[in-house]
Amino acid sequence: MTEYRAILLCLFIFCCVGKASAYSDHRGRKVDSLETVLNSGRQLTDEERISAYKDLMWGYLNTDSERTISYARQTIALSYRHDWMNSRADALRILGMVAYGGGDYESALGYYQQALALNDSMQAAGKYDQKTIDDSYSALYGSIGNLYNIQDQAHLAIAYYQKALPIFEKYQWLESTSILYHNIGELYETMGNNEEARRNYLLALENGRRSGDSLLVAMSCKGLAKAYISLDDYERAGQVANEAYQYYRNHTFEENGDYQTTLCDLARVQLKGLHNLAQAEVYARMALSAINDETGADQQADVFSLCAELALERHQWQKAKDYALRALATDTIETVGDQGSRVLLAMACAELGEKELVKQLIVQIYNGMERLATHHYQSGLSQMEVLYETEKSRAEAEQRHQENEQLRREKKWYLWGGILTALVLLLVALFFLLLWLSIRLKRRSALMQARIDGEVGERVRLSHDLHDRLGGILTALRQQLCQSAEQGGTPSAAIALTDNAISEMRNVAHHLLPDSLHRNGLRIALRDYCSTMPRVSFTFLGDEQHVPHEEAIYCIVYELVNNAVKSSGAQHIRLQVIAEPDFTAINVSDDGRGFEIPSDADSPTEGGLRNIRERVEAIGGTLDLLARPGQGTEVNIEVRRRP
Repeated sequence: MTEYRAILLCLFIFCCVGKASAYSDHRGRKVDSLETVLNSGRQLTDEERISAYKDLMWGYLNTDSERTISYARQTIALSYRHDWMNSRADALRILGMVAYGGGDYESALGYYQQALALNDSMQAAGKYDQKTIDDSYSALYGSIGNLYNIQDQAHLAIAYYQKALPIFEKYQWLESTSILYHNIGELYETMGNNEEARRNYLLALENGRRSGDSLLVAMSCKGLAKAYISLDDYERAGQVANEAYQYYRNHTFEENGDYQTTLCDLARVQLKGLHNLAQAEVYARMALSAINDETGADQQADVFSLCAELALERHQWQKAKDYALRALATDTIETVGDQGSRVLLAMACAELGEKELVKQLIVQIYNGMERLATHHYQSGLSQMEVLYETEKSRAEAEQRHQENEQLRREKKWYLWGGILTALVLLLVALFFLLLWLSIRLKRRSALMQARIDGEVGERVRLSHDLHDRLGGILTALRQQLCQSAEQGGTPSAAIALTDNAISEMRNVAHHLLPDSLHRNGLRIALRDYCSTMPRVSFTFLGDEQHVPHEEAIYCIVYELVNNAVKSSGAQHIRLQVIAEPDFTAINVSDDGRGFEIPSDADSPTEGGLRNIRERVEAIGGTLDLLARPGQGTEVNIEVRRRP
């Protein structure tokens, strides 16, 4: 999603949520007359004063951030006098929105989380109606989702959008529901999960039609067209793209970028689905003519890439090269789309006989996809850790609230029931304490297991993405190079380099989480992996084919061996696994440069070790590290089987 689109959807969702709430349209509030009343010297009740403060903070929201902040803080201060938690939560959300608008995302998240905690207290207090509480929850969940969305943290954004959706659906807030499903669809699209993107876009379209809002219908159809094209369903893609086009061609001034995107989708349907090159070129020319100073970089890059595809179909190699170069120069942020533009450029250069540039592009494509895969993998892990910590904090807060309620009841019974009642309540308290400890232990184990499962799932997804998407691109490029070689235009060295890139990509995809791990067990999977790594010897002792936690153990060993190969400078790396009936032991050692074990918990080395140690502990294991500068490194892991 472009920044323009993210901001537009963010503002739009506030309007949609407001249709069912007290903060619907603040432009009509008479801020001047309200300030006159406040400054008149007339004695106002606290209810009148806080009502004026709230109207003023909303009234100035889009025009004067300093006044908005001032009235929000006055609202918070006055709310403590009467414990008006709903007003305080409202003011905190306003402060979060101001911080969000100013790009201070960390402060915005802090304000939103404070408001969520107040909502929890409102729920427990029992003096606020459920619709008021739900309304506040949904607005906060949507705001936090937008906050993570604008920062490209898809997992977190989806998690909070999905918290808001049941509330929107409960009260039939159709516009808000449609927008959230659309946002979730876009996030799944950026993650490469086209099937989930399609499902959410369909739900967005359904709610958009029910709301009667033509813009929401057009947005959903535009997203669906992308999803159907990615799924090679060109018939449905053409239907929804045409419906979106009917709207955007009449709103090109306001929605110029979406108009161009829809034209590109229609062109690709004609090119790939109907094989109508002439009609595809008509749509491409329309998209080119619509580019102006307001057109976003990603829309321009999409148009130029489309023109390069069409030029390749016409065997206009130089023209294809020029458009591919324009697409790469337009978008300065590295994305998967950039690799597609490089592939188009490589295909054109191969036909033009520019073998050195083809070699450079192959290396750039491989390195770029590797960087993107690593970034998405690490980002996914970080976001799952944030979700884990958030849920853990919410669970602990809920547990503290339950404990406080239990303590209050125990005190009441003690006062009214005497010593005998007190003794009974103490026994009950002990029982609940033990129960709480048991539940907390099970919850922690479940959350840690979810974290490990998430990591394994992320590896599987990355493996499929590398193999299915990049593998297909490189194979197509190799076929193009072979065709050119047959015509005398490309040397065998370029084909060999392409074969090497395909082989290396398949090795990386295979070893992220190989199928042999499930079929043949840990020993075979590690043996296959070590056979592809330089300077690595592998020994397995034991008779078992499968061992407990083998997926988690494989991921841990993979990271340890990979780090040793890349960073230790070792001549020999040894991996030994011992599988006994009651435990599994792993030893990874090398004769490399070694290092001083850091004492600073914030150091990069200690941070990486802590991550591996936590994953070992999550499966009930222990990790010992031996390392000294110049004397190599040794890591010992032992995982005991739980009874």
